[in-house]
Amino acid sequence: MTTTNIRGDFKGVEGQIARLLAIGEEFRSKDHDWSHMKNREDWGRNLYKIADGRKRAIFERIYSDGRDMALYMSQTLFSINYDITTYPTISSVIEELDGSWIDSNLDPVVEDAKEVVEEYQLNCWAFDQMVTLFKDQQRLAKVVRDTLDLLKNSNLYKLENGIPVDKGTPSVNISNVTGSNISVASSNVKQKVEGTDAIFADLLAAIDKADIEQKDALIESVAEMQETHGTPSFGDAYKRFMAAAANHMTVFAPFLPALAGLL
Repeated sequence: MTTTNIRGDFKGVEGQIARLLAIGEEFRSKDHDWSHMKNREDWGRNLYKIADGRKRAIFERIYSDGRDMALYMSQTLFSINYDITTYPTISSVIEELDGSWIDSNLDPVVEDAKEVVEEYQLNCWAFDQMVTLFKDQQRLAKVVRDTLDLLKNSNLYKLENGIPVDKGTPSVNISNVTGSNISVASSNVKQKVEGTDAIFADLLAAIDKADIEQKDALIESVAEMQETHGTPSFGDAYKRFMAAAANHMTVFAPFLPALAGLL
């Protein structure tokens, strides 16, 4: 079993992304199974026993929907880890999959096809195997839905969407301090960790060198991230930068792990 390296900017949700990639692999395997089942002799032989065109379409739908679902899910889930232009954020992953096959009511596809099989008294091994494949994919789709719900509760998703994150306050012991201003988890004090300005300088340098026509929005978003780093507003600034940078990910991909680490 090979180990897939998860994108650096998704490290905060590495477990969930790894699960989606594994499910994508399973859907790819099932896509091959669909092709094999359709080419079985008894599939075509039984298909043409159904004289009624509407009922034949109902019988065929278990293949067409099952194959389309396997192909879409395998391609989409694999792309999450590699197509950074299409999926620059966790939010974009969720937006793509929301309302897709994972949220479709697919039970009637199987039940209606079974009624046709019973009506015509078909004995079709390929169809029986397709029913099993279809139900397996329904179960996988539910796991994908549950995983997306977990992602929606992740700190990374919340930061991308301006949702408050409860980070908790660690226990800190401070002693033998005189005449110093120290703030721990104070809501009235702006605190910023120094030493991270290099990433923003590198980003600005990359923008300057890149062949990008409209650079102002990118420069402004980098400046905003630098200004808000270490404050609750950084998540919004990061989201605006990712939106502005979506069409230029080949330029910014090397910087994304470091930026995600600042969230």
